[in-house]
Amino acid sequence: MEKESITLHVAWHIDALLHPFPVTIVTTVDPQGNINAAPYSLLIPFSSSPKNPQMLLIVMKAWHTAKNIEANGEFVINYPKADQLKDITATARYYPAGVNELDYTRYTTMPARTVRPPRIVECFQHIECRVCEIIRPSSMQVNFIADVLDISVNKGSYDVPRTKRAHNVSVPVYFGPDFGLNEQYHLYGQVNEIHSEPAELNRVNTQGPCVDKRHS
Repeated sequence: MEKESITLHVAWHIDALLHPFPVTIVTTVDPQGNINAAPYSLLIPFSSSPKNPQMLLIVMKAWHTAKNIEANGEFVINYPKADQLKDITATARYYPAGVNELDYTRYTTMPARTVRPPRIVECFQHIECRVCEIIRPSSMQVNFIADVLDISVNKGSYDVPRTKRAHNVSVPVYFGPDFGLNEQYHLYGQVNEIHSEPAELNRVNTQGPCVDKRHS
C-alpha cells in the first residue's frame, strides 16, 4: 500500500491522526465554588506505580477547566458510558464562567472522597486528582501531572471478571471532530466487541502484545 505524509496543523492529534481516545468528563470548581464540567480525551496514567499513582491531563490553557485547576489544584476524572453521548456532548458546549454545564444534562453529582470537585453519579469510574506539577509545552497548552488520591467504581463492579466489567460499561471512544460545510460533529465509537487471547505469563508485556525477548 502506497503511503503519503500529512501536513500538521493546530490540533494535529485529532486532525491528522485517526486515533481512538478515551472519553471522560473532568469536573472542577472555580474559586467561588461553582462546578464546571467538560469532556476530555487527552489524559493517560503518568505513573503506574501503586506507591505513586499519577495521571497526566492535557488542557488548552484558555478553557475554564485549566483556569480552575490552576486556581485550586484539584479535579475529578469521570468515565461515562456509551449510552450517555448526548449528555457528554452537552458538557462540551461553551457557557460563561461560573455556569455548571451539568445543569444542562441528566447527570447528577455526589461529593468526592478527597477533593472539592464532585463525582458524577451516572459515570461508572472516577479518579480524584491533586496536581503536583505543571508543564507548559506551548503558549496555548498546559499539562497537569496529578497525584491519584482515590479511584472509585460502582459498588460490586470490581469483583467481577475484567472481561465482564468491560462488557458491562460499554465504553465510548472519541475520534475527534468532523467539520462539515455548515456544522461541526463529534465522532464517537463504542467498544461493544471484546476478545480474550491467552498470554504466556512468564513473558507478558503489559504495554501491548507479548514480546519474545529471545529475538530482541
